[in-house]
Amino acid sequence: MNRDLDIARVRIYAVAPASTPPYRWTGQDGFVRITDNLVRLTARNGMEGWASNTSNTGHGTPGSPPPEPDRWLADRLAVIAPQILAASALEREAVTGRLLRASDDPRRRAESLIDIALWDLAARAADVPLWRYLGGARTEIPAYASTPVFEAVEDYVAFVGDLADRGYGAVKLHTRCDPEWDMGMVAAVHAAHGTRIRFMLDVEQRYDLATALRVGKRLAELDFVWFEAPLPDTDLEGYARLRAGVTVPILPAGNTLVRPEEFVAGLVAGAWSHLRTGPTHAGGIGAAARAMALAGAHGTTVELQSYGFEGRKLASLHLALGLGGCGWFEEPVPETDYDYELATPLRPGADGLMRPPEGPGLGPVPDWERIGDEAFLAADLD
Repeated sequence: MNRDLDIARVRIYAVAPASTPPYRWTGQDGFVRITDNLVRLTARNGMEGWASNTSNTGHGTPGSPPPEPDRWLADRLAVIAPQILAASALEREAVTGRLLRASDDPRRRAESLIDIALWDLAARAADVPLWRYLGGARTEIPAYASTPVFEAVEDYVAFVGDLADRGYGAVKLHTRCDPEWDMGMVAAVHAAHGTRIRFMLDVEQRYDLATALRVGKRLAELDFVWFEAPLPDTDLEGYARLRAGVTVPILPAGNTLVRPEEFVAGLVAGAWSHLRTGPTHAGGIGAAARAMALAGAHGTTVELQSYGFEGRKLASLHLALGLGGCGWFEEPVPETDYDYELATPLRPGADGLMRPPEGPGLGPVPDWERIGDEAFLAADLD
């Protein structure tokens, strides 16, 4: 067997980019500080594959500085990475399978990054873009803008107007998660821009069933694309009752239930209109592809998470284009908040469509010298 793609070296970086502001998931939360975690695999023949994902420490209190940057994910990568030395990118399903079976992380984040980097390496070795390596189902996908949380309704109205002017076809609103305030904001934004752009609402699992039913009915009247994370992901019975009571499509957050048997349970229960997951926490490219196949077998699609830095976005974009079965691509805005890894940022076109970058594998590669200089944690294993 050719051993050229055996892994000879693993490098791990954790960076807290100065250009990425503190973030909060809802108006009720304190701010967190975002860490960019990158893994870089080098094969015996010198070819490389890479992957990245965000992480963060616990919430700070409103008005206080966010905590120190997170190092848990990079530390975990450093613990498990020696297990893949001398393993081959051509045997990535076996390699990732071993890691996943041994994992005690419910979201399997480190294992996911290693799998993505192995897929990137294999596609680069084949000299084809990853989306073609996966199947080449489509060449473009509409992007929606995924907003931060603002304090004032007027800020949402102005921000969404700018997004519509720049060609986005839809906007997902993150908000205070106070239903009365949320609905006032939704009404104002829809009145200002609803004739030229569509909307999703994400309330980060903060409503109860009665509230979700009331809000869901209003969102259906406004022709929202979907209502995301109205209930805790584990409340499959509540989700099924919600879906039976509203016509707006319902999605989970996609962060808690990440294993195939959990996807099947939700799909069989009729809990969701579409499955939501992502390659950076479901187990990598292979695991996310299997989740997409499960959704297809149950007559629905998958909306992939890609909120974060370019590596996370690239993994989801290549999956969506390679396999199809996704309606939209999630683009965090302001886009510059997560521009860090690449010299040329990944952006939708003026027509609001995302297209794959040039080059084999994931396409572009990070500026490793700069990242190494700016990392607060770096490990080199061989």
